[in-house]
Amino acid sequence: DYNIKFKENFQLALLVFIVPSITFLAVFDAKENDINELVNTFYTSFTVGYLLSFLLEIIFTTVIRLGVFLIWEPAIFSLAPTVPVIVLPWTLREHRYRPKRITLFAADFATSCVAAPIIEEYMKLKILQLSIKLPRNFQWRKNGKDSNHHHPSSSSSSNKKKKKKKKKLTREILPRLEGQPEVTNMNTYICHMLAASIGVKLIDSVRRILMYTKANDEHKGFYAFVRGAFPIHEMCGVMTALELAKRDILGVHVPKWRMLAPAVFIHGMANFRGMKPIFRWNSAAPWSEMQLSPWYETDNSTLTQILMKGFQKLVWITVLGRVLGYCVKNYYLIGRQAVKRATTYAGKYAAFSAELAAADMLRKSKKD
Repeated sequence: DYNIKFKENFQLALLVFIVPSITFLAVFDAKENDINELVNTFYTSFTVGYLLSFLLEIIFTTVIRLGVFLIWEPAIFSLAPTVPVIVLPWTLREHRYRPKRITLFAADFATSCVAAPIIEEYMKLKILQLSIKLPRNFQWRKNGKDSNHHHPSSSSSSNKKKKKKKKKLTREILPRLEGQPEVTNMNTYICHMLAASIGVKLIDSVRRILMYTKANDEHKGFYAFVRGAFPIHEMCGVMTALELAKRDILGVHVPKWRMLAPAVFIHGMANFRGMKPIFRWNSAAPWSEMQLSPWYETDNSTLTQILMKGFQKLVWITVLGRVLGYCVKNYYLIGRQAVKRATTYAGKYAAFSAELAAADMLRKSKKD
């Protein structure tokens, strides 16, 4: 019986890999990527990336919850002599303490919809940057001069002001060997970010599938397949990779907060609709994470409630469709701009920057 159950669980876990594998192979270009480096990125994300994300989310969740309780529920800290403060946010149920609804909502929103998406998307970006040296045309460095060497007779107050002055990021063109072409293809960025995103997603999905073991948990195979098909991690990762390619291939100044902002926003929306962050070890309603209802449960909602639920799901599907369209459109757009920079605007960096600025202004005017 043990061997049979093990094989069944192994087969369920394999179902998670189907859709992510198809997605990755649809994007993968063998000419632009080294399969060994991709495996290394996936493995790092699957192991170290997931573990670090989990630990960071636990730490930040503890701090945020303590802060929220300090504002709205200071009475909670009366348990502190008995319960250590550091574990207080995790033991309220055991001590039968019921916080106010506003307290629970504020704490859950700040942790699940803000802190957790930031941590997960940032970790995917760091895994990408640490696992491989991506091909690029530009590098960015903080440029600043030490005023003490140039003005030794200046007053101490003026020196302090100059020291506090923020250093600006300057763009430097990377030198190339004779005959070495400039980078015009960003497939490496997309493939490695997909490897990092899929690594975090798969280990979390496998864990949740293996915990889907209650007596009334049915359709385990379909549940495992749908968990693998739910594309939030991949979409968010690709959005970050696109911004990184704009910076390192096209030379557009993209601060790190702006690089992560689109992905964090979509990830936060998904968590708000039911998707669980990594630190939430279990889920009372696992199907809600994919915005689905289990087939084996009857829905006693009224017609109005059914229409409202249907409308909300339609809006969410529309959002995901627009995000997918954004990723596909910008993938080809950045590629065309990179080719144009290396051909039409070869050596004319100021003219190319002006062209990008004009295209960005035109795009914004069309939206308005």
